[in-house]
Amino acid sequence: MNQQSAHCTNRIVHDADSHITEYDGWIEGYASEYVQANLDEPFLRLESIPQLKPMIAQGHNRLAGKDPELTEHLKADLYGSKGKRNLISAYGAINNVERTDSLDIAGISSQLVFPGLIFVSRFARSADEKVVYGGCDAMNRAMVDFCSSDSNRLLSVGYLSLRNPEKALEAAKQGIKMGIKAFWMTSDSVEGRAPSHIANDPIWAVLEEAGVPITLHIGSGAKLSKSYRNTGIKRELAAGSMNVETTSPKDLPVLHHSIERWLMCMIYDGVLERFPKLKIGLVELGSNWLPACLANLDIGAEQLGKFDLGLKKLSLKPSEYMQRQVRATPLHFENAGWVMRNVGKDMLMFNTDYPHPEGGKDPFGSFERSLDAVQATPEELDSFYSKNFENLMGL
Repeated sequence: MNQQSAHCTNRIVHDADSHITEYDGWIEGYASEYVQANLDEPFLRLESIPQLKPMIAQGHNRLAGKDPELTEHLKADLYGSKGKRNLISAYGAINNVERTDSLDIAGISSQLVFPGLIFVSRFARSADEKVVYGGCDAMNRAMVDFCSSDSNRLLSVGYLSLRNPEKALEAAKQGIKMGIKAFWMTSDSVEGRAPSHIANDPIWAVLEEAGVPITLHIGSGAKLSKSYRNTGIKRELAAGSMNVETTSPKDLPVLHHSIERWLMCMIYDGVLERFPKLKIGLVELGSNWLPACLANLDIGAEQLGKFDLGLKKLSLKPSEYMQRQVRATPLHFENAGWVMRNVGKDMLMFNTDYPHPEGGKDPFGSFERSLDAVQATPEELDSFYSKNFENLMGL
């Protein structure tokens, strides 16, 4: 059953990571003819992947009202569903009214809602800026539309490319005006510019003033080079594997590498000094690496600050900028309690990754066990389940 943990009795809970499931024809309803005609690759057709056809059929059948028994089963066990849930059929994966109901069932007050990550790649890396920013506009309108049925609880995450700072500024303004609550960005350098380049300062100013955070999500940066997968031996997969994974075992331990570079630039180059109310969410990137990151940022500034006069202008230690302005979601199988003890109570946020299976079959229980292991205080629990999310989102 979808029972909250004992931690969440009489406590507000926010979910810092969830997704919609993108389906065939969805983004085409928002993208212009120009964008669709000039993509390097056409929008992916999920129905063209043989392994997904049974899932798609099951989902469409349920959404058409032809399998009420499955609907009730999914509602009774949102996260587990005893093998009957998939990304298409999951309750609220496609239907926004169901999504609000899923929050009620789980006891969640509000939820960040990200795209499914599939379609962004089709326009974000285009050499044609009209495609890039037309794609951003399409994705942002689509996400706002999904969340519009309950915009106070379903908080839409849009996409913003920094390819052209002037166009990015206009896209940010348009996205905020239409109702985007957070912007997902790449964590790599863009067009030879660091993320901390002064050309981006007007963008940070607009986001800070609007109280709209930056989010870096899995898929924000370049993956492990293919050369690291070339072992001369064919990779073996377990029987029954669909082989449609987007993250491999070799990706997981290094997901944060581009994120650390991005954070280093934003802190060392003074962006978080100049924009003290700009907030950053690190989502589905794990958290075990954070204690070392904070320590290394401080060591770098301390040791090299002797020579780099820019570092001497910082009014805080790098780790203090992190604790003031950065919030992160631990993975459910990490030791979130240990991380919290090493980074402080103000950084970590509860999350489910719903309806993606990576969020686990019992996210409430997983985090409860981890936090109980370090005897988290009521104040620390409040921070984890609600206060840190509210700080990120300016609620």
